[in-house]
Amino acid sequence: MGWAVGSLLLLFVASPELSRFYLVTSAIAPGMIFGIWLLTLWSINRYGDVTVTRDTLRVGRENLPIASLDPDWVRMLASKASPDLLERVTAAGGIPEIAGAELRKRDSGRLVGGAYTSTLGTETVTLLLRAGGRVAVPSGDRAGLLSALLTALGG
Repeated sequence: MGWAVGSLLLLFVASPELSRFYLVTSAIAPGMIFGIWLLTLWSINRYGDVTVTRDTLRVGRENLPIASLDPDWVRMLASKASPDLLERVTAAGGIPEIAGAELRKRDSGRLVGGAYTSTLGTETVTLLLRAGGRVAVPSGDRAGLLSALLTALGG
């Protein structure tokens, strides 16, 4: 809406002998900027959308079965995410022991969801898979994601 007002203001302020080039430029250039902004918002919603159900973790365009996630790794991450989750993990049986070599790995794994990088305003949560390997899940609410995964895993 702002681009339209700016374009109209430019047309009223400009001299009456404006060329066709200036008229077209004053309408199209702000419209292109608005289009890029809309594309960014769509991309954030498309690739950064995370949904956890009882049996599926859906990130953007990709689905991961909850059963493929390592529950001990999720409980360990949850215990570090917030005091509330630490209390919940402790009440459910304690913080699991994870091998030191696994904790020292710097590889965050493949980013799931279809994006090439995490979207604006998100961080990635690295999840360990039961079959080996890791995946990185973009999340704007790390504690909320881990809480939902704990619930889905029955913890």
